[in-house]
Amino acid sequence: MQTRQSVLDIIFLANPSYSMIGELSLFIITAVLGWLFSWPKMPLSPALNICGFILFLATTGLHMLCGQAHKQAHVEAKNITHIVTIGAYSKIRHPLYLSLIFMNLGIGLISGIVWTFLLTIVAGVLSVCTALKEEKFLLKKFPKDYTKYMERVKWRMIPGLF
Repeated sequence: MQTRQSVLDIIFLANPSYSMIGELSLFIITAVLGWLFSWPKMPLSPALNICGFILFLATTGLHMLCGQAHKQAHVEAKNITHIVTIGAYSKIRHPLYLSLIFMNLGIGLISGIVWTFLLTIVAGVLSVCTALKEEKFLLKKFPKDYTKYMERVKWRMIPGLF
């Protein structure tokens, strides 16, 4: 019997690359429109722009390292064969999503446009929702292994907080 899936399940769990493409597209569109129409800019420019660029580069590096450790990160959920517990995954359960959140923050700081922070919040909430849905999926697919992993790695994204 086939169960009904929500749109979020289909978009984010079927292929996480879709969410990344959507986020990046929204940020690019916002940045271009902000430059064209002189939307409100953040103060302390260019210092915040430089900080954003450094944050973006650092978290892009983290994202790439996590991708190397988790070769199945961008495959369809049904094709996942095991749980990754090495590298950053030995400290937090969702380092890829955390890196996306901070990459989006970096993009917001780089553009210097106030409206990009609204998109950063939306993208962050979507990343957290996706991580929570992914945990439910992994608990169903690997009940014993993922439960042990959750006991060993207590924090989803930020140690001591979440």
